[in-house]
Amino acid sequence: MPKWWPFQKQENNFAKENDAFAQAEAILRSQLKQQQAEGVSAQAILYFIENQSQELEKAEQTTELKGQLRAYDLLYSELRPRILENLSSGKALEMAGRIEEACQHYEQAVRDQVSTRFPYEHLRVIYRREGKFEDALRICNLAVQNPFLSEKDQAHFQQWAAKLKQS
Repeated sequence: MPKWWPFQKQENNFAKENDAFAQAEAILRSQLKQQQAEGVSAQAILYFIENQSQELEKAEQTTELKGQLRAYDLLYSELRPRILENLSSGKALEMAGRIEEACQHYEQAVRDQVSTRFPYEHLRVIYRREGKFEDALRICNLAVQNPFLSEKDQAHFQQWAAKLKQS
């Protein structure tokens, strides 16, 4: 096929992009494991991936950059559902009356520092109802320290922490 033919496949660019993708994926997975071993929350890792992707999207699109973006997209698509799974599983278990199991899922969501007040609120209510005031206070303090919760939510849990300290 002549070089001027406009519909010919560019196999070389596709191979370079796949190589860049494989290399970036290996590096990102290694960084992810290291961050998890250091105790970095899943939400913080997700936030990092989002920011890096946005920065890469602003840059000039080269085959290497496209491969890196694919790697970031892949890890994001794997990590995000894992974070949300704890919330949905916890809610389903709580509705089924399996409170202890629900609390385990909510506790994992708290360790992941999810960006919603849902698991914090449910744990606070459950622990308070069960008379576990120290656990309720611990959850409120963790919510206040979570940088991914809104200031309004942090203030809400700060008020609850103050109430729990008094009781």
